[in-house]
Amino acid sequence: MPRRAKRPTLFQGLLATAIFVFIYLVIATFLTALVYLLYQQGYIGQNNFNFLTDVASLLPLSIAIGLYLLFYKRMTPSKIGRSLGFISDGVSGKVLLGIFIFLIIIIFEILIGLISAATNVPINTNTSIVYAGAPMWFFVFIAVIEPINEEIMFRGFLVPRIGIIPSAVIFGLAHYSYMSTFGVEMIGALIFGLITGYVFKKTKSIYPGIVAHILVNTIAVIGLIALS
Repeated sequence: MPRRAKRPTLFQGLLATAIFVFIYLVIATFLTALVYLLYQQGYIGQNNFNFLTDVASLLPLSIAIGLYLLFYKRMTPSKIGRSLGFISDGVSGKVLLGIFIFLIIIIFEILIGLISAATNVPINTNTSIVYAGAPMWFFVFIAVIEPINEEIMFRGFLVPRIGIIPSAVIFGLAHYSYMSTFGVEMIGALIFGLITGYVFKKTKSIYPGIVAHILVNTIAVIGLIALS
């Protein structure tokens, strides 16, 4: 009989986590320092500086994952791609699945709007306040780059390691900063995380989550631009 793969011990799990966090902090610190240096030298203005610091703290997540898997886990690039769900069959079908997930989220948002109208209780997400005055390039980042970054982190990386529910809960908590009414932004993110996490687990593909996430963020960005 083939031997079963040994489960990592608690120490190994904590060590791996510490190494990943260390890689992330090194990259994030370097990028933040670079942004600050460019700001001090007058190459970027105050408005761009504020949003570039956000990018410097968010983008290193996927970069750190790639370096962690490549150098610590000693995985080949192709194995990393398959592990994160980038190498899979039937990509066109996965895109359609992503559109279906997007429609589910839109239905959820419509229901929230109907409940708000019926109860006469305003339900705000406060995203317009958080992103007030953002330059156009940052909206492009939020609509396209950040969804890919977050799907790599929460679905491709976390779901296989800690499970669908814990990764969805962390994803929901990550949206706390929006300070939405009744935590509706966190609830929506939790639901999205549960659905995309389940789909990732079943399909072994990250594309449904990426497609759905890009569409959701793009609609939100269009709304923000229209209100600005």
